[in-house]
Amino acid sequence: MRRLGRRGEAALFAVLALGLGLATSILGGRFVDPYGWIPLAAAVVVLALGGRALSRAAWSGFAARPAGLRGWVPAIAIPTVVLTSGYVAAWGLGVVKLGLQATSVPIFAATTVLIVGAGSLEAIGEEFGWRGFLLPRLVGYGRVRAGLASGLLWAFWHVPLIYIAAAYHGGADPLYMVPFTITIVAMSFVANELRVASGSTWPAVVFHGAHNGIWFQLQALVVGSAGTLDGIGGESGIVPMTLYVLVALWIVVSRPAWRAPEVDHPA
Repeated sequence: MRRLGRRGEAALFAVLALGLGLATSILGGRFVDPYGWIPLAAAVVVLALGGRALSRAAWSGFAARPAGLRGWVPAIAIPTVVLTSGYVAAWGLGVVKLGLQATSVPIFAATTVLIVGAGSLEAIGEEFGWRGFLLPRLVGYGRVRAGLASGLLWAFWHVPLIYIAAAYHGGADPLYMVPFTITIVAMSFVANELRVASGSTWPAVVFHGAHNGIWFQLQALVVGSAGTLDGIGGESGIVPMTLYVLVALWIVVSRPAWRAPEVDHPA
């Protein structure tokens, strides 16, 4: 197959990721279980079609090497502060009751670490696709356009999972996609920055895993709530959405210009 270039590979990757997501959601059942690995599978297919699936240089853009402390700290701190703030705000407004006995604190802390670790493992398939494969092919367009493109793709990739398979936020109405998309796009700016600044995909993996794991753990603290909890402190509630957007805006305004990650790309 003729080499497509960065733009062509990114476009083919997007078509495959969305198409496979739609197909597995329609099939349902166990076909939905590996949904999170679709982005990595799409990347492998693109490389295979270009005859480069076994090329070490073709995988260099994934940058699966370890990252420094400056990559790990924000990857965990940002989702922790953002999501916890949402639940604290909901508690302060009296729409949720939170409970955790003092004797359970060590167990809760240990469980949180384990769940964040498990969430990070689950995020490998997505992040090695979005940030490992796709981002190096978008980085030449700049931080803003790359963030919008990868974020919108990431959001719309969830649509079949939400509205067809009903395996994620089942029962969500169409308007849910508005705050969800804003949140995902803002998160994409954060994950992209972690990837480019560290030179490694792993901080983006941990950021994704920490977001999912901490959100899961916060839900376990709820002993009573009103119906407005999700709208205020939920994953795409007004507080987390706003805070993620503020972090994304800070990145756009304050962070230095990108230097392109190493990636083997066809001429």
